Amino acid sequence: MRNPLKIRILIAASLLLMASTFAADVRMSIEPQLISLLDRAVLKIEFIDTQGNAARIPEIEGLRIQYQGQRSETRFVNLKRSSKVIHTYLVTPSKVGDFTIGPITCTYKGGQKEVTAQLRVIKPEDDPKAQQISEMLFSHISTDRTAPYVHEPFHLDLKVYIRDGVQIDGNFSLRGGIPKSGMKGDLEWNITSKEQVERDGIIFTVYTLRTLAKTLTAGTFTFRPEVQLNVIIPRQDRRSYGFDDPFFGDFFGRQETRPIVLDCNALEVTVLPVPMELRPASYTGGVGTFGFQVGLGPKQVKAGEPITLKMKISGKGNLNQITPPTFEADPNFKLYEARIIPSKNPNEIIFEQVIIPISDSVTNIPKIAFSYFNTQTADFRTLTQGPFPIHVEAMPQQAAQIIATVPSSIRQETEILGRDIIYLKPIPKKWKTSVALAKYRTKPFYIALAFPALLLLAMAGLSAHRNALANNVARARRQKAPKAARKNLRRAEHALRKKDETAFYGELWDTLTTYFGHRLNLAPGEITLSIVLARLPQQAEAIESLFNTIEQRRYGIQSGGEKKAMKNLLKQTTTTLRQCERVK
Repeated sequence: MRNPLKIRILIAASLLLMASTFAADVRMSIEPQLISLLDRAVLKIEFIDTQGNAARIPEIEGLRIQYQGQRSETRFVNLKRSSKVIHTYLVTPSKVGDFTIGPITCTYKGGQKEVTAQLRVIKPEDDPKAQQISEMLFSHISTDRTAPYVHEPFHLDLKVYIRDGVQIDGNFSLRGGIPKSGMKGDLEWNITSKEQVERDGIIFTVYTLRTLAKTLTAGTFTFRPEVQLNVIIPRQDRRSYGFDDPFFGDFFGRQETRPIVLDCNALEVTVLPVPMELRPASYTGGVGTFGFQVGLGPKQVKAGEPITLKMKISGKGNLNQITPPTFEADPNFKLYEARIIPSKNPNEIIFEQVIIPISDSVTNIPKIAFSYFNTQTADFRTLTQGPFPIHVEAMPQQAAQIIATVPSSIRQETEILGRDIIYLKPIPKKWKTSVALAKYRTKPFYIALAFPALLLLAMAGLSAHRNALANNVARARRQKAPKAARKNLRRAEHALRKKDETAFYGELWDTLTTYFGHRLNLAPGEITLSIVLARLPQQAEAIESLFNTIEQRRYGIQSGGEKKAMKNLLKQTTTTLRQCERVK
């Protein structure tokens, strides 16, 4: 007798095999089939019980169709097995009307099939006049300078128009549409205003985004930025299209956020070059409209002492590309490189420069000229300040104090008073020491007995040394040089710990002038690099490097606050002076 359990299993397997074998098919659907201009739909192509690739959907004017991906489904209903491969597309309208998607030929294993879908796009309820997206949302770019000059800043205004009743989340993003070469840095856009305006009888909310642009070259530049914003669309009484639907979360909520890229006009800006003709020698690259002021101090100095000039250029233009005005060469002055002083006013730039009169014959600082190209009048302008009267005193020379010593003549007179006749006792055969005198014959007693003599010799030597130094000022200053240098170096270390760059470089400079002034017996006004190098040729390279570096950091190029560079310079100063000490 056959086994009834085996019979049941065979029957069930046969039924499943029969149920799983039926014809393959392809279907295309779109949900919903009726949407508003601000809405969007989901297009699906389903390969049933077969495999198939995503279809290429031709472009349709007024619709934007984007492929979203695929998913698979397998179901068992009444012992029947069914599988699906579903390809999903996102359909976004840009104008109203009736649209036919297809026919599209889908190829699958076992055959081909043409499929189509219908979509109707109607006007939004809150804006019945709108026929397309560009009538509801659009942008427009303009500029305040249609023909600026190279390096001249000009504003770009991007206005975003949103028809009354359309809600957005307030976020804007700009992409593309900006020239990739010839521009100075990246453009930074800021929302400067929000207002309502009437345009062709329709109310729009207008957001104005502004940026400051600047070109590095002349030529024609085209601006057409793409503005993307998010439109908020109410979602009520809508059902979900499956757990894998791309808008599953939105349909369960009350609203959906839809990104939209706005149309924008193309703006061409022709940038003109700064002319070469009639360009003055004092032109330093300024393009715009500027004012020029100069201040200085102190106005009463000694030869060799520094005077600080402050040159302020203010106005509208390429301030950060202007180089400082320059002086004509004058043998009566020593000039240091100008540096920029930070300013809280973005519409001005301040240069600081140190100038040193080296002669007491100087009576004024010559005039300073600043030239720029005026973009409003299209010509070069020159602004002049000075000359500036100053009073320069001669540097007093340090006279060597010489004290002459004249040996004193002491007249010695000998007076003979007479003779005394004294009868001496016979010499004893053996001397005897008394008990009272024997206790003084010890080492401490002899040392104490010699101490006054040693003290007298030391005082005599000190007095002789002082007299020698008093008679030889060069020798006295030579011995004073290391001590004076160490004192200034300690002050420089203190300024370094406080991160006071100005005091640090000032103390290093004082170290050099103090040391070499004493070392070479020079007056303050005589300490120059050429004299020091001539007197100490063995260390010429190290001394020249040290002088130049400290001068540049003190009056010109700063180290930028790098503590490591300042420490290295302090170490270099100490090492160089020690090497100079070894030179006889």
